[in-house]
Amino acid sequence: MILRDIAKKILEFNKIAVVAHASPDGDAVGSTLGLTLGLRSIGKDVDVLSKEPGPEVLSYLPLYAEYGELNTLKEDRTLLLCLDCGNKDRLSMERDGFSEIFKINLDHHVSNEMYGDLNYVDSKSASTAEIVYELLEELGVPVTEAMAECLYTGIVMDTGSFRFPSTTSKTLRITSKLLETGVNFSKIQRMLFATSPFKQVKLLGRALMTLESHFEGRVSMMNLEANDFNVLSISDRDTGDIVNYGLEPKEAEVSILFKEAEGFFRVSVRTKEYLDASALCAVFGGGGHVRAAGCNIEAEDLMHAKIRMLDEIERMMTS
Repeated sequence: MILRDIAKKILEFNKIAVVAHASPDGDAVGSTLGLTLGLRSIGKDVDVLSKEPGPEVLSYLPLYAEYGELNTLKEDRTLLLCLDCGNKDRLSMERDGFSEIFKINLDHHVSNEMYGDLNYVDSKSASTAEIVYELLEELGVPVTEAMAECLYTGIVMDTGSFRFPSTTSKTLRITSKLLETGVNFSKIQRMLFATSPFKQVKLLGRALMTLESHFEGRVSMMNLEANDFNVLSISDRDTGDIVNYGLEPKEAEVSILFKEAEGFFRVSVRTKEYLDASALCAVFGGGGHVRAAGCNIEAEDLMHAKIRMLDEIERMMTS
């Protein structure tokens, strides 16, 4: 399925809902709001669905207040656009009406399960925001500064401000087009990468105090306990880029952050060159990108969760 055909199909609908994955990140929120703005500009009636608000750091985005306000499909919706989510079970919405509605799945994760009635999955795109930009072009929507602010946010978050190897020449061409709208990219960079709430800085300190290395420094591990989040009154999903700090040692190839939840651990994984983070997380039912992925691990305690992860890493390193 080519993007032009996706665009033609979307134009057949007027009552639309847009949803992305649970635990929304910059690409999920930016893509959702950018596409919503674009569709509304051509007269479409669009709802934003999410069970939770976007990260507070993204509150500068237009339509941010709508993210997390509605999580159930209205009876009059006839099209559901699913963004940046490889697994339908991770879509951040209630399931009433989900089976019946026509679904279009737009994503860039190689692990996508192709659950839509129509699917467009481009794993060569560094972000879903890139795909949304191309879709808006196919729809004939002029990209405004407000749309560009959303899409630029999605791109810089998923590329680590163009540091990750997923960044391509196409990524930079699209970014150039977004900058031509007059979007204040320096403000966005400052908000995303040089500004953090005090409690998030404190959380980083707690995580770094647990930093340990394995396999002669090739694997870094950190953890956060449930009490860390309770004491600081911060969400266990609001850990920002803490996991990336584990890759700073020269010898580190893999960084893993464990976050204690009820009966399991949320796990974030980042890698440099040799290990596929998505393949590693897929062993535990998760997924994502080659260099950034996540999963949940059920274990009786942190030690057993670490052992399971280390055993799998060792198997992958020696196979």
